[in-house]
Amino acid sequence: MLEFNSRVDKIATDLQEQIKRGKLKPGERLPSERSLCSLFGVGRTTIREALKALTVRGVVTRQGRGAVITDPELVSPTASDLAGLAAQTSIRQLFELRKLIEVKVAGWAALRGLPEDIESMKRAIEAERMRDTATGNPNRMFHDALVKAAHNPALIQVYESGRNMFFRLPFYWKLFDDAEVKNVRAARHELARRWHEQILKAIEERDAAEAEGAMFQHLDIMEKDLLNRLQGNGSGDKASNSHPVLTNFANTTL
Repeated sequence: MLEFNSRVDKIATDLQEQIKRGKLKPGERLPSERSLCSLFGVGRTTIREALKALTVRGVVTRQGRGAVITDPELVSPTASDLAGLAAQTSIRQLFELRKLIEVKVAGWAALRGLPEDIESMKRAIEAERMRDTATGNPNRMFHDALVKAAHNPALIQVYESGRNMFFRLPFYWKLFDDAEVKNVRAARHELARRWHEQILKAIEERDAAEAEGAMFQHLDIMEKDLLNRLQGNGSGDKASNSHPVLTNFANTTL
């Protein structure tokens, strides 16, 4: 993993240096993944991670399936860490924490939840189904209702202190253009709703083990979906061998 991170960091830094030196102008496109793979002698996964790092640093922006150079004055220092890789690590750590807390919460909700708690969960799921955000984020509403159903004030305080971290992943959405963000979020919301229904069913049946199992599966699948989308979000555009970056790096080796 360290060797992989080193290759990614070198590629991202080399590309960023060329951009800062004016080899590419704002608005110009980077070479395709295929061209960069050939240039640097690495696989597509390595190139994608380097491009994600550049995207989060603000060096490039996503446009369709490609990456376009931003204003070099807005580029962060080359010493910046690989935010794209850090984002993936953070996602794993985040879901690890959520599993630790929310799996047990689901079991407690099955044992302790009152009728009004179950009604709150049902309303949240219905809002998800109707895509009704008038009273807030339906996904967050469901998880809020679930925590309250555990009837543990200390747990509620801990949960609320990390609530924004649980449900906001700003570094992730930077890697997609506006149209992709809309589509990805819609797909993930629908996936979450289906699992929420399974969790609620177990809670209504007072089956703590089933509720915990459904919550674990829910979080695990959402985590894997997120990481898979990050892994798969790359450009496939063709580029000419005369591209400025390709020409400048013709003799670059890692």
